[in-house]
Amino acid sequence: MVEKKWYSTEDVELAKSSLDELPDLTSTRLTKTDVLEQLKEKIIELANSKGYSVEDIRSALSSAGIPVSIKAIREILNSVKKSTSRTTRNNKVTATPSGKTAP
Repeated sequence: MVEKKWYSTEDVELAKSSLDELPDLTSTRLTKTDVLEQLKEKIIELANSKGYSVEDIRSALSSAGIPVSIKAIREILNSVKKSTSRTTRNNKVTATPSGKTAP
């Protein structure tokens, strides 16, 4: 078949129509980052409340078909520790030299 060199406005409109009919695949084609973001609360719960190690969590995810690095899991857990330490630090009341407390 010979490839067209020129296209009409009608061809463009037909192509637009065809593209508009394609389904949204964003919920079926998640990146690893998207998946980890959706699993973040569960990962934190397993590590902090249920005593699972980073390796245990990595192994469970791998057996569920989601291979992930230990580093990625640690980053999730460290991000939570950093945000809670910032909040704690910002909420502390400090004493002034005059003995009065300042917020």
